[in-house]
Amino acid sequence: MERATILGIYDFIGYSLCRYLLDEGVEINGVDTEGNRKDSFTEEKRLEIGRNANFLEISLEEWDAEQAEGILFVTLFESLQGRHNTDGIYEVLLSELENRKLKKLPTVVILPAYFAQEKAELREARVNSLIYSRDSNLLVLYLPTIYGPWQPEECFFQQVMSRSLYENKEIPDIGPREWTHDCLYIDDAVKMIKELAESGLQGQYILSSGEQDRWFKCAEELLGSGAGLLRNKAAAPAIKNSIKVSTVGQNEQISKGLSRQKEQFNRIQDSKD
Repeated sequence: MERATILGIYDFIGYSLCRYLLDEGVEINGVDTEGNRKDSFTEEKRLEIGRNANFLEISLEEWDAEQAEGILFVTLFESLQGRHNTDGIYEVLLSELENRKLKKLPTVVILPAYFAQEKAELREARVNSLIYSRDSNLLVLYLPTIYGPWQPEECFFQQVMSRSLYENKEIPDIGPREWTHDCLYIDDAVKMIKELAESGLQGQYILSSGEQDRWFKCAEELLGSGAGLLRNKAAAPAIKNSIKVSTVGQNEQISKGLSRQKEQFNRIQDSKD
């Protein structure tokens, strides 16, 4: 892979994928789907990757998917898991993806594992038909919970870390779309995304750690015995028949991954003071 475009460049997955690809020497065009956000997380990210000569940021209005060189990565993981307003993204995305489909240009769509369930559908019917049609040439990847540096504030592990900073021992609620049946460390996830994208595969895949109760083990690392209340005794939901499982080769040690997430979070908090 020499060039790629990432739609959702400052989202958790988009940013982490961008950093990984830049380290691999890939030229990246990054599209910010939410305009000029001014929060501290985004500014820190913009400063970090903006210094790289192989990175160019472009606005959603300027972006032309047909002219995008290399693989297009569409990262909807954070916006859909957190139920952010995605209407503006959909409007642009539909026409652009349909044009790329006609020209058979390589495109990867990244979604939360919640939408891999049999009865879960995206709100926009045209997006559903584009992803699930038999003649789709997309590579659609469903991700379980992803943890590590820059995990969004609404995610359970990040909430636990945030509350512990203020000595709040109350266990936060788990979001309705958070996948508690599995989880992956961010570096392991983006490496797998790159490998699958470069393979030329099409179709739908859910990424897996291959380890039982991995999400709960992360919660236990953070909460100790308090995590007992969170043990997921229900069977994992049925996954759509069209979706295959892709297991990562090696998982980061849980304690190391969460430690890196804590360090990053504390550094950002310290910079605010």
